Amino acid sequence: MSMDEVKPLRLLLVEDNPGDARLLQEELTEVASVRFEVRHVTRMAEALAAVAEPGLDVVLLDLSLPDGHGLSNIERMQQAAPALPLVVLTGTDDEQLAMRAMHAGAQDYLVKGQATGPLLVRALRYAIERKRSEEGLKREEAARQTALFREQFLGILGHDLRNPLQAISGNAALLLRYGGLSEPQRKALNRISISSDRMARMISDILDFTRTRLGGGYTLQRTWMNVHEVLKQVVEELEVAHPQKQFELSVSGTGWGEWDADRIAQAASNLVGNAVQYSPEGSAVRVVARDEGEGVRVEIHNQGTPIPAERLPDMFDPFVRGQQGSRSGSRSGLGLGLYITHEIVKAHGGMLQVRSTEAEGTCFWLKLPRHPPPAAKS
Repeated sequence: MSMDEVKPLRLLLVEDNPGDARLLQEELTEVASVRFEVRHVTRMAEALAAVAEPGLDVVLLDLSLPDGHGLSNIERMQQAAPALPLVVLTGTDDEQLAMRAMHAGAQDYLVKGQATGPLLVRALRYAIERKRSEEGLKREEAARQTALFREQFLGILGHDLRNPLQAISGNAALLLRYGGLSEPQRKALNRISISSDRMARMISDILDFTRTRLGGGYTLQRTWMNVHEVLKQVVEELEVAHPQKQFELSVSGTGWGEWDADRIAQAASNLVGNAVQYSPEGSAVRVVARDEGEGVRVEIHNQGTPIPAERLPDMFDPFVRGQQGSRSGSRSGLGLGLYITHEIVKAHGGMLQVRSTEAEGTCFWLKLPRHPPPAAKS
């Protein structure tokens, strides 16, 4: 690669003395191995405006300016552009000042009149490399802290919150079974039991959300299973929980594939449960499964109020709830169900989509490939 093809380094020179500025630029041109594009400003205010724009590689900063003096110049530059390499200039050879400048955030320190071309270029290039190393270490530390936070947060959700909740739920169930309670007492305990179950589902949703957003993802336990059996079980459970609702289950084909049975059941329960929430009285929630190509397609229909068109693109974002104007009461939960379902389907290499119209109602459909992609097997 020729000298003309090498990308030049973009330098901001902050120097109010015209003679010093000219000398520094001449020294830079004397070094043939590196090219610099120099932008020269004479005031701190101009420098702060310049570093706010992207594109600079390094700053050469005089510590004595008309509108700024000493180490405060470094601090102001650090606040404005913390990731930009900085070399400072001063008129005195003061070792103590040099150390203080480095502690304030500068990558190197040069004395005017001693900064020959090779020394100047070496200092600027060293500043760039040192800053890159510092930023890399910061990113590694941030990643380590994120991983530590994730593990601590998951531990709190998975253990510290679930254990007392399980105690509440378990003891409520025991009292309901053996307590010899009056009817008002039974109703109160039943509300406790229902509320604790709902809280347990919320904790599970937050746990799944945290895993996906902080990099843990879903670890699938694939087995050879039949999705028809999962759908049948999900529908039967919801029929017991919602005896006033109507359900129609239609399956065809084999329904077999390599999937995580628990995760597929979770996704199906979220989708069918969502349809129940928004299905008006007198209409059925329809669940259809059939073979399609190298996979299985599952559709969940309800005849509720259609989802506004402008909301469809965001349906699988976290904390977005389903249709508004539901005739079956307010939606409980955190708005994570559809997001989690989408992530489960994606982890299986499948896709999840939704369509919603006044004539057809709302249909969520998912496509699951029978076998994991080659990358997922390794």
